[in-house]
Order: sequence, then C-alpha cells, then structure tokens
Amino acid sequence: MAATVKLLVWEVDNTLWDGVVSDSTEGAVRTEAVRSLRTLGERGVMHAVASRGELAWTDTKLRRHHLAEQFAALEVGWGRKSAAVAHIAETLGVPLDQVGYIDSEPLERNEVAHALPQVRCYAARHVDVLPALQEFRAPLGDVPPPTSPMGIAHIHAR
Repeated sequence: MAATVKLLVWEVDNTLWDGVVSDSTEGAVRTEAVRSLRTLGERGVMHAVASRGELAWTDTKLRRHHLAEQFAALEVGWGRKSAAVAHIAETLGVPLDQVGYIDSEPLERNEVAHALPQVRCYAARHVDVLPALQEFRAPLGDVPPPTSPMGIAHIHAR
C-alpha cells in the first residue's frame, strides 16, 4: 500500500484560482479547489505553494482570499518546479514518497514526475476528487474501515 500523502504542493495559477497572477490574467478562486484544500487540511494534510511568478503578488492574492494561513510554505519564483517541491519537502521534513503535487500544466507535472519519481502528481482538473482518494486518508491500522456510503459494512477476507 502506498504511503499516505502528508504534504500537497500546489501550483496556484489555474489550479487554486483561474488565470495567472504574474501576467494580470488572474481570475476567481475555484470553489472546488478551496473545498479540497480545506477538507484535506482538516485531515492533517499540509499544503504548500510551488508557483511561477512574484512571491509578493501570490502572497497578496492568498491573503486577499483568506487562504494564506492554509499554506505551510511558499516557493514562488522562476526555477524548476521539481527543485521547489524538493526544497519544500526538505524544509518541512516530509519524505518525498509522502508528497503530492497538483498543477494544471502537463509539462510541469511531467517535469516533477521525471525529476522526483516518488512524488505523486495530480492534474488540477481532478482537484475535486482528491479527498476521495485513498492516499489522502489516514492509514487505517487496526481501526476497521468506515461503513460505505451505501450503508454496507466492509467485510474483511480471512
């Protein structure tokens, strides 16, 4: 079984909000992204930002929408995303196999996946289903799984 994701690193442009902060095409905050951000945070998943652009502009937008407190680290600049993800994980003390990365750009996800194969990469278009994925749930250990939404209890095979 794969390790639980303990840190989700976000490219915020076109993922947490529409548009790109640094080129003045910024748009509305995506409600489904904010919902996932908060749900995962309530489960103990840490969040960080690895984004292109100017730190001050990104920080200002996060603060304007009362989202800055959701993020444990911000890496905003013009370098490779994989370097930012690795630096964030090291700074926060999270092993790379417990890190996820979400971005709207396939090229950026591929760069991270190639440089850091332990990191799980997610397309921004799937942000609303992240909380349903097993890797974003705490390990079950000896605790029995919850009853399914259909009301059918899980039966363990022996």
